Order: sequence, then C-alpha cells, then structure tokens
Amino acid sequence: MSRKEQIIQALKSADEEKRLQGLRALAEDHPEQSMDLIFHALGDESWRVRKEAVGLFMHLPLECKEVAAIIELLYAEDNAGLRNAAVEILTRMGRGVVAALVEHSDCSDHDVRKFIVDVLGDIADPAAVPVMIQRLEDEDSNVRAAAAENLGKMKAHEAVPALLEAMRLPDLLLQFTILDALSRIAAPVEFSNLSPYKDEKLLRKAMIDCLGKTGDASSVPLLIESLVDDMRNVREAALLALVALFERYPDAVRSGLTSGDGNAIVKEVIAYLDLEQGDALKLAAVRVLGWLGAEDAVAALLPLLDYESLQQETVASLVEIGRSHPKALLDVWTDASDGRRAYLAYILGEAGCREALPQLKQGIDSADSQLQRMSVYALGRLGAAETLPELVGCLQSSASDVQEAAMQALACFGKSFPEQTFAALQPLLAHEEATLRMLAVMVMRALDHPSVLDSLSLSIKDPSADVRREAVKVFEGGELGKHLSALLLALTDEDAEMRRTVVDILSGSGMEEALDGLQLALKDDDIWVRAAAVRGIGRVAGGKSKELIKGALLDPVGLVSIAALETLGSVLGKEACSDMVSALNHSDQEVVVAAMNLLSSYCSNQWLQDNLEMLLGHPSPNVRSHIARLAGELLGASVRPMLIGWLEIENDDLVAQQIKCALEELP
Repeated sequence: MSRKEQIIQALKSADEEKRLQGLRALAEDHPEQSMDLIFHALGDESWRVRKEAVGLFMHLPLECKEVAAIIELLYAEDNAGLRNAAVEILTRMGRGVVAALVEHSDCSDHDVRKFIVDVLGDIADPAAVPVMIQRLEDEDSNVRAAAAENLGKMKAHEAVPALLEAMRLPDLLLQFTILDALSRIAAPVEFSNLSPYKDEKLLRKAMIDCLGKTGDASSVPLLIESLVDDMRNVREAALLALVALFERYPDAVRSGLTSGDGNAIVKEVIAYLDLEQGDALKLAAVRVLGWLGAEDAVAALLPLLDYESLQQETVASLVEIGRSHPKALLDVWTDASDGRRAYLAYILGEAGCREALPQLKQGIDSADSQLQRMSVYALGRLGAAETLPELVGCLQSSASDVQEAAMQALACFGKSFPEQTFAALQPLLAHEEATLRMLAVMVMRALDHPSVLDSLSLSIKDPSADVRREAVKVFEGGELGKHLSALLLALTDEDAEMRRTVVDILSGSGMEEALDGLQLALKDDDIWVRAAAVRGIGRVAGGKSKELIKGALLDPVGLVSIAALETLGSVLGKEACSDMVSALNHSDQEVVVAAMNLLSSYCSNQWLQDNLEMLLGHPSPNVRSHIARLAGELLGASVRPMLIGWLEIENDDLVAQQIKCALEELP
C-alpha cells in the first residue's frame, strides 16, 4: 500500500486519533497536492480533526489557498462543522479575501449572507462597511442584526445614519442590536432620533446605555427620570449614563438634577452607596449626590472616606453639599471620630463654611495631629480674622506637619490680611526658640507688606544659621536698595550656605554695586562660594568680567577654574581663547578637559594643532583619551601619522583603544 493510500485509509478511520495521525502524515507529504483530502477533513465530525485541518490549510503556500473553494464550503447546509471551519479560515486569511466575500454578500442563502457579514466584521476592513450597511435592509432578521452588530464592532462612524434609519423597522432584535452598536461607535446622536423608543421596556436599558455614550443635553431629563425607574437594571444604567453625560454637558446635568424630584432621586441613589455594590456604581452614586447637594446623604457618605478608592470622589461630593448645606456637615461633627473629623475639617475649609469656626478651633486643640493639621488648613482657607491668634499659636506645635500647615495657612491668610499677619508675626522674630523664629521668617517672606524687608534685614544677623539663611531669601529677585550693605556684610557670615545664598542674590540683582561683594567672595574659603561668585560676576559685569575673575582662572581647585572658563566663554566667546589655551597647563585634569571642550566650541582648530603633541603626552590618561578623540573629529586625516606614532608608545589600554577608535573613524 502506497503512503497516500495509507493516509486516505487513516482519514476514513472511525478512530479520531487515527484521523489526526493521517492529517499529520499528510502535512509531511506535499499536502498541496491533496486538497481534496484537506477539504474532506474540514468537514470531519470531530472538532479536533477540523482544527488540525484548518491549521494545515493555513500553512499551505499562498497560491494553493483557493478562496473561492473555501467560500463554497459556506453553502454546505448539511455540515455545520464544515461551515464553521470555512468561517475560521476566511477570518484568518484577512483582508485578502474581502473582495471575494463582497461578491457573495447578496447571495440567495441567508445563512451564507450572515456568515459573510460576521467574517467581514471580524476582519474589520473599512472597505466592507458599505456592504454591511446594505445588509441592514436584508430580508432576513438575523442578517440585519449581524450587520448592525458588526458595524458596532468596527466602530463605523459613517454607518450611524443608516443604523438610525434601520431603527424604524419593527424588529426588536435589530433595534436592540443597533442601540448596542451605537454605544460602541460612540458618535453623537440627537436624542430625538432615539426618544420614540423610550417607552419600549425591552429596549429601555439598552437605550439608556446608548445615551450615556452618544446622547446630547436633551437626553438629561430621561436619564434623571430613569433614576427612579421600576426596573433596577434601568436605574443602574441611568446612574452610570448620567455620570458619563456629565463629562460632556455638566451644566445640563446639574440643572436637570436640581429641578427634578430631588427627594425621590436621593433616596434611590443613596441605596447604591451600599458597600456590596461595585465601585463603578458607588462612585457614580457619590458624584450624583454631590451634584444634587444632597444634605440627607452626608451620614451615608462618611463611611466611604475609609476606602482609598472612594475617598477623592467622596470628599469632592461632600464639599459640594457643604457649600449649600453647611449645617449637614456640622451635624455629624459631634459623633464623628477624630479621623473622620480630620476629613470633615478639610471639607469644611474647601466648602467655605464659616459657620464651622467653633468646630475647627476645637480641632486645633485636639491631641490628634491629623485633625489639628486639617483644622489649621481649613482656618487658613476660611480666612477669618478672629482665628489669627490660633494660627500663630500652631507654629509652636510639636508636630512638624502641624507647623507646616500653620505656615501655609498664615501665608494664605496674609494675602487678604497682610497688616494683621505681619503684626502677629513680628514678636516671634525675637522668640527664644530658633525654630519658631525661622518659621515666622518663612511666612513673613510671602507677605506683601512694606516693612517686611526692614524686619528681615535684621534677621540676617540672627544667632541661628537656619534663621539667617531663610531671612536672606527675602531679597531673591527683589530690589536691594538700602539693604545692599547688610547683604555685603552677610558675605562674612560663618555659614557657607548663607554666603552662597547671598552671592546668588547679588548675582541676580544686576547691580554694578554688587561687584565689590562678588569680588570679595572670590577669596572665600568655600569652593562653592567662589564658583558662584565667578558666575555672578559674569552675569553682572558682562564683557568686563575678564579682569575681575582673572585670578580665578588659576584657582587651585578645578571647580572654580572651570567656572571661570565657562563664564568667560559665555560672555566673551572667542576673545577668551587665549585664557582657555593657558588653562591647558592647569594641574587639574578636569580643568584641562573642560578647556579643551570650550576651545572646541569657541575657537578655531589652531589651538589643537599647536598643543596636540603636548596633550598626547599629558600625564593624565583621561586627557590623552580626550585629545585623541578631538584630534580625529577636528583635524581629520592629517592627524593620522601622529596618532599611529603615539599608539606605538601608549601604555594605557583605554587610551590606546580611544586612539584606535579615532583612527578607524578617520576618512
């Protein structure tokens, strides 16, 4: 028996495993020459055999895949498995079969028409959309529904008018499917196109879902009405749809909610705060209750503050409720835990509830630091003048987060009441505790008050370096005027960070009078102060910088010398080339490398030709490696002999590798 006969016998066996073995043998034995056997296996009663046959067909060379023959299999009325195998093959073949499928899309067999619509939908080629739209008018209801479903799956925006037209057919299955398709497409649809179906109970939920994705402002009343619908699934859909519509029409949703039967709506929506509900429904309910300003919902909303996923929306809704019904928030304060009160304090502040001042003052005296902090924050937001002493007192709290909140609250308060805030803080500048003096300084810096500069100019002589550093920052970006002398004196401060801050302030002033101080800073013991002074002189003196910072070029610390070189480059450009060349002899290798980079940016290549031999012999491998790269980049092929000669005597592997790389990149 020949091998082919053995395969045929196996494929005809009653044993499923033998048929599978026959297919696998066929796969190894020129299957393209036995298409009849593959087609026979595609109609096998076993899904495993059909699956194996589909895989075998898909691995055939492209020219062997007979599309027309596969489409013919769709007509096999007596073999559902064969049809399903054909559908899978056509789908996997993709866009290449679309044209052939379109030719059969109006055939007489309604089952085939539906198969073709489904395959085209899975392939999702836009070229098939016109055919799908035509099938919306098919005489068979299943074909019409399949066309609508697949247009939705393809998100075919151009099909929306045809889908709306097809909605007029008295076909509930089709209408339901069209509503789902419109939801998937999510293109705007005027409510008037869908309103005729609002009383059809079987379509109501699908229509509500659709309005959430596609509806306009005129759909708001129906969605609000549906919040109290007899059917739970409709109520839930309306709740989610209303939240979705709010993103597009917030004013319409707000006004619609406030003009409706608020009590009935609140009662229904509160039920969705039950923790057994899904988060999506709970969050939607929280938001709607906020838009309603539902004072009766406060007690039900409070427990949701304990859940991280719900906190943000719950706080926002309680703030909205508090703006119109502050008493509803105050009524729950007494029985609330300190943790809940902390949230309530924040909410009362955001809602602007000035009626809450007694409760917030009570919160300041709490032993709970979180409640203290939120109460302080809220008092700052409310800006009530009578609470200023309490806020100043909170600066003395032992809890750093409460102190921070008090600072922010006083700064906020000071925007509306600068005079009172300044007067309340002034005595603290002489307090025995340095931390308190520092906090007072930090708040006063933010005040728009004419005496702030005078007061803080005295604080830059404070015994505490922390206070002095914070006080001097008041002059950042401002007019120095009569305070320049005090700043110049601060350049002798024992704290290096203080001196650096002063240098930065003088540098940013742009005043020529600041140059004396900056030159003094060039002799500072701290290298960061000297480097900052160099850059500051460049900013203030501009083209006159060279003579003023000449000494810094020779500074034994590379950081300072580099700062001087970069400053000269930025203000003088190529005029600084001679100083950059001189820096090639600096003892610090980082200065030499910086000088080479600056010379490459600002100067011609003559410096490189004049100093190449010297730099290739530099004791620092880093310098030698750097100059090898620059030589190749800037001088080109002319430097090849020198690099080859140097490579023969270079004893550092990394430098030698850089020289080789430079040689390889030469033209």
